[in-house]
Amino acid sequence: MSVLLTNCVQRFKTWRRYFVIIGGIFIYLPIGVPWYFGNLATYINSYYNSNLPADHDVVDPQWIFSAFFIAFSLAIIASGYISNMYGPKMTVIVALVIHSSATFCSYFAIKHSMVALIITFGAVGGLGAGLAYGPPLPVVIKWMPRRIGLASGALMTGFGGGAVFYNELITFYINPENLKPDAKGPHTTYFTQPEVLNRIPTLFLVLGGLTVGLQMIGVLLLRNPEEGDEIETLEMNESSPIIPEKKSPDSKYGEPAVIETESSFAQPTGAPEPHKGTSLSANVSSEKVSMAYELVEKTPLEALKTLDLYILWLALAFNHYGYIIKNNYYKEFGQLVIDNDHFLTTTGTVATIGVSLARILWGIATDWLGTKATLLVFTACTTVATVFWYFTLFISPALYMFWVILISVVFTGAFILFPLAALRCFGEKHYATNYGLILSSQIVLNIISPPITKLLLINFGWFWLFFSISICNFLGTLALLFLKEDR
Repeated sequence: MSVLLTNCVQRFKTWRRYFVIIGGIFIYLPIGVPWYFGNLATYINSYYNSNLPADHDVVDPQWIFSAFFIAFSLAIIASGYISNMYGPKMTVIVALVIHSSATFCSYFAIKHSMVALIITFGAVGGLGAGLAYGPPLPVVIKWMPRRIGLASGALMTGFGGGAVFYNELITFYINPENLKPDAKGPHTTYFTQPEVLNRIPTLFLVLGGLTVGLQMIGVLLLRNPEEGDEIETLEMNESSPIIPEKKSPDSKYGEPAVIETESSFAQPTGAPEPHKGTSLSANVSSEKVSMAYELVEKTPLEALKTLDLYILWLALAFNHYGYIIKNNYYKEFGQLVIDNDHFLTTTGTVATIGVSLARILWGIATDWLGTKATLLVFTACTTVATVFWYFTLFISPALYMFWVILISVVFTGAFILFPLAALRCFGEKHYATNYGLILSSQIVLNIISPPITKLLLINFGWFWLFFSISICNFLGTLALLFLKEDR
């Protein structure tokens, strides 16, 4: 009996790291608002267009999305400091209270005005989501330092993967009969049926309850490794480093240490911290590509003095412009030709399934190709895919569905590649804050994109709106050429 109990305890210790990843996924599930907002926005649009006079200019729901991301980006910066002071679990609890409260209050806000909904579901909800976004990743990589790309990819399936469920929930709650939009506007169509519109406010009560339930499970599972926990270890050798370096005169450790690992930049627990002038390199097994990462820990002030931060900031800004348009308008654009509400919802749902799988693949790609090469592949694919998006709707609904899925799979790489780039360029200690600095590009984009997209749509139409995505990502590809190679 004691042997059986010992084996069970040992097995639990072995699998504990995976429970931590599951906890992080549960924390991320409710905060993937951007991935289901394109579906929700069509109903919000219909709600206000049907309840306001015809000559009244309805505020674009894209401002909800923009307010969410502005607050989200600022909150990630703050989450680094809060998590360092009070721990990741307490930070997530605070985030849970803020995000769920904002979602519950949106039941009243949508009845009041679009501006009220922008403040509650957008700004306050984004604040709670941003506080929850930062803490899980550094915790997970402490458990699995040898497979950072795989671990982060698995974790990030929660951010956006929740839309697989949320998309279907929203449509089948609001429009279970699959009624067709029956009012035509200048650029899309709207619902006016009371049985659809009356269900929209109560939806936010359902979403708020899900936020509380899912994130409470995540809080219970998420924790840092403690003494006695079984985590992946990195073996230290005295073999020659891949990239020879001069021995630092003031280094008491002599030759630089070498880590033998599949792909890592993280220092093993208990290893001495290198003095200035000493580096750690990754020595990969013979059948795998050798990659060397210099272990660096940069404070936010030090990161601000590097060119890499501004390159990543600019590349993310160009990419995020297309992400905003894709998430806000894929369903609204589709309604021009496709009047099957459930079909368009399924398109978004299948896209998020592809997103969840693709995030793991993007993470693995960085382990094999390195961060810079994968980023270049990512932005190049986005550039090419968005060129043809407009034409697919007028060929067939099936092709349009496939193309939305393809674009979603490509765009999701940003949520893996830019966090990993921040980790590998600036270290783990100040990760949340340094990544928050890069994410500040989204603040700028979410302020200027609503008037820009409205201007393009009114004056030039859907084609040029989508083609502008391709142009921006091409510029982002050029910027990434100047990013330093993986270290």
